Amino acid sequence: GDIERIPPYWPDSAKVRNDLLDYALEVEHLDRHLGLVIGELEKRGQLDNTLIVVTSDNGRPFPREKGNLYEAANHLPFAVMWKNGIKEPGRVVRDYVSFVDIAPTFLEAAGLPWEKSGMAPAAGISLTDVFNSGKTEAIQPGREHLLLGQERHDVGRPHDQGYPIRSIISDGWLYSRNFTP
Repeated sequence: GDIERIPPYWPDSAKVRNDLLDYALEVEHLDRHLGLVIGELEKRGQLDNTLIVVTSDNGRPFPREKGNLYEAANHLPFAVMWKNGIKEPGRVVRDYVSFVDIAPTFLEAAGLPWEKSGMAPAAGISLTDVFNSGKTEAIQPGREHLLLGQERHDVGRPHDQGYPIRSIISDGWLYSRNFTP
């Protein structure tokens, strides 16, 4: 995958390659533990009815990725497994999904109405239509784009000022607007 290639905005050096290798080892460590969890669920007879979501909370911890609004910072891993809940498993879905979709998905999968959850109105869209569709794209209205925002990701700016940026990703394009360059 992408781990073998050095992004063109980084120097191709031994240090960068070593940092990427360290990151790959962290991913391998996660994979090993995920395998243990799946094995335990299977041993207990719970795997077929368990909704498993594997993702990351931000881009890789490298320049131009974590803490930025560039494409690499927001193109995160997102894998879902639910043996009794996904039609045609193994698909790669090309529609845009976001973390705000996770809570409505979990509630719907559990058969709980959002209104009774005690949570504020949902900003996201449940992924159960995606799970049930068998399609790879154009599954639900509202998944044609993603809106992204950044206020501050570190405290390194003078007077701890924010750095407001708003972005939209659609059709493979990213448009970002820096409000305080």
